[in-house]
Amino acid sequence: MFRRLGFQSLRGARTAVLLVLATTLSACSESGGSPGEPVEDGTYFIRDDDGRVVILRGMNIMSSSKGHPERLPNLGEADVERYARQWGFNVVRYLIFWDAVEPEKGVYDTDYFDKTEERLNWFAEHGVHVILDMHQDVYAQRFCCDGAPEWAIEDDGLPFEQHPTWSFNYFAPAVRAAFDNFFEYEGDHPYLQDHFANAWATVVARFKDHPAVIGYDILNEPSPGSAYESGDITVTPPDSAAAEFDRTLFTEFYERMIAAIREVDEDGWIFYEPRVAAPANGQPSFIGFLEDPRDGEPRIAYGPHLYSVQFEFNQEYTPDRDNTLANWEANRNIETEAQRAPLLLGEWGFDPQWPGADQFMRELLEMGDRMMLGWTYWSYDPWGWGIWESDAEGKFVRERENANALVRPYPRSVAGVPRSFSYDPDTRVFELAFDPSPSATAPTELYIPATRHFANGWTLVGCEEARGCTSTWNANTEILEVLTAGQSERVELRITPDG
Repeated sequence: MFRRLGFQSLRGARTAVLLVLATTLSACSESGGSPGEPVEDGTYFIRDDDGRVVILRGMNIMSSSKGHPERLPNLGEADVERYARQWGFNVVRYLIFWDAVEPEKGVYDTDYFDKTEERLNWFAEHGVHVILDMHQDVYAQRFCCDGAPEWAIEDDGLPFEQHPTWSFNYFAPAVRAAFDNFFEYEGDHPYLQDHFANAWATVVARFKDHPAVIGYDILNEPSPGSAYESGDITVTPPDSAAAEFDRTLFTEFYERMIAAIREVDEDGWIFYEPRVAAPANGQPSFIGFLEDPRDGEPRIAYGPHLYSVQFEFNQEYTPDRDNTLANWEANRNIETEAQRAPLLLGEWGFDPQWPGADQFMRELLEMGDRMMLGWTYWSYDPWGWGIWESDAEGKFVRERENANALVRPYPRSVAGVPRSFSYDPDTRVFELAFDPSPSATAPTELYIPATRHFANGWTLVGCEEARGCTSTWNANTEILEVLTAGQSERVELRITPDG
């Protein structure tokens, strides 16, 4: 639990390099430093109550909630135990929905809260942190998907004809109008944001003291309504309507929601996202700087998504023509430096059967390690893009091959300032470099999936007792604790396979 954590920053001058990268749309980005080199200034981290940097890795739970009559995931406690113990994940982005929270105007569903809390208790029991994500897709169920309650749809009576490709429905006149009316707070329908803010305040009041809950993702993949043009997905000019939306209505919306949450919870982390589609495809966001009104260090985190439109449209990864990863890395580094915020990749995923999927997975995971960011994969659901298969009753049967790529060594917590970490799936070598805190009393924790990747054993290098470093291995949790109390020189740890 880390409700009182702050953040650590490594400030500096890599922004100029990143601006060049973003402008040139380079196919090969070096913006975060190579995996074996210390990351330069500009990286921000979440810290726990012991002062350790926390790297959050996990999944979204879960897409099945969207179609559930009670907006609840098809999930049991056995799923959560496997999630934590078999896969080593320490966070979940947990979907909740406005139409379930406030099904009638001003009326909040306490039964929904009770059932949500039952599931949050499972995560707490197994040591998994929870980010509550107010989810929407295409504004509301009326328009194909999920999100706002029926009473909160102001579509100006414009037509809607459902498109078979769900995401194309964002361009329907009624959907554009619904988003326009939601975000235009000075327009005719300010009650929409007022109710949304009150819904969040009610959720936060209920769950702010829950031992699993660490923060709140304000709104999933918001659309700029009539400012959403398909051309922006591949190139978003700074003078576009979408960019102006970011700077004005969108920034003002986030300011209102942050204020509403802070009225109830001074300590929880607040995650904000860029608009839908274009930033996920590597394009820039233009959201203004967001102040945190809490006393002390800000607890605002950036939670963008990553989906390559070219990869999804062609259902094949062609790295010589797809610059999404390089562009995404460059632009996100610029934006987190401007906001001075930690970065969590809130959604990413794809069908593992698509040609080139293995390479895309590898390159994305390497980028995540290079940027030292947290991530939550889309999603925990079986089959499809998931990492497991189920029987007819939805029960776990077996893992899929992509599980071995997603489940990998990583530093769950670092008693100091991380400088770099990486894992090479070919050599099965994991490396972590960090500057230890001499006053640290809690250990650095490394998740080492030994059963999966080190069947013949492994060796730790770089932790010498003569330098005040000791280690303890827990074979049940597959967590290696490294204690560096009193040590001030840089620690460079290396895990290598035996045999």
